[in-house]
Amino acid sequence: MEREMKRDPSTGVAVSVPVPAGDPNLFKNKATDDVLLFLSRHRFDEFAVATLAERTGHTKPTVGRAVDVLAGNGLVVEEADGNRRLVRIDRRRLFVPDDPFLRIPQREFQAPVKAAVDELRDRLDGLLGVVLYGSVARGEADRRSDVDLWVLVDEDRAGSQRTVNELERDLEEREFEGERYGFDVDVEAVSSVPRYAGSVREIVLSGIPLYETTAFGTVEELLVNGAEDDA
Repeated sequence: MEREMKRDPSTGVAVSVPVPAGDPNLFKNKATDDVLLFLSRHRFDEFAVATLAERTGHTKPTVGRAVDVLAGNGLVVEEADGNRRLVRIDRRRLFVPDDPFLRIPQREFQAPVKAAVDELRDRLDGLLGVVLYGSVARGEADRRSDVDLWVLVDEDRAGSQRTVNELERDLEEREFEGERYGFDVDVEAVSSVPRYAGSVREIVLSGIPLYETTAFGTVEELLVNGAEDDA
């Protein structure tokens, strides 16, 4: 059977699909695309249908149908866990660029976001991870939209936030291809994550990780497991 690459030209992420499609309803509705995008961002994890519904903003029945279509085309792998369906993307079908900034959907935001992350890595001691979230991560931003970044540090949240506030002002004075951008950067210490697990989970699971360490990976795994426990 022939294969075709379904590619998002702005993010560089691509998935190999069968030609002809095993299920003709492939990519007929937005939920299918949203589920596939979410799973591609978390390609090493599996999720219950209820969790996918919560994270993509679609109803559970709609997501269930989307999973059926994706499974019918061999794009996701399902596993039974009691009464739950656990779903993950088939990584053999997925191409993800090594450069995480190419995963940002709107090209005009890639350079300013990269500049922000480069500065964070230079200025912050104990940096564990950086996640892009909000409208820029979703590809829904306009020129009035801020670049929302969530930053994880090992300690000294207050000191790191002060450094970040200065960085925001510096970045907002810079021009990128003749345009200036607003930045909203929030810092959290790893010890505080359990107290704000709900909001942090939403950011980490829906966002695009741009800088990761082993410690960040551990936090992400705990948040994913917490989401599955709640499903």
